[in-house]
Amino acid sequence: GDRSTEVTLVNTGARARTVVVQGGGYGEHRIDAVTVDGARRALGGRDFTLRLEPGCGARLVLEMTRYANRPTLAFPWDR
Repeated sequence: GDRSTEVTLVNTGARARTVVVQGGGYGEHRIDAVTVDGARRALGGRDFTLRLEPGCGARLVLEMTRYANRPTLAFPWDR
């Protein structure tokens, strides 16, 4: 929809991984909240990190405000 999206992330590797989830290809959307396996957490930023253990996955529901941020080519870890 125009206010939310659903994403499923799965770590198929043998080591734990940290994943950066960003609102839009250029960080232009603000992620207001994320629901992970039924637990909702307020955010209010253009990105967040999630740690996935080996062989584990998570279903995320992202609540967003579209085009709330100025688009940027900078990577999340460089901002």
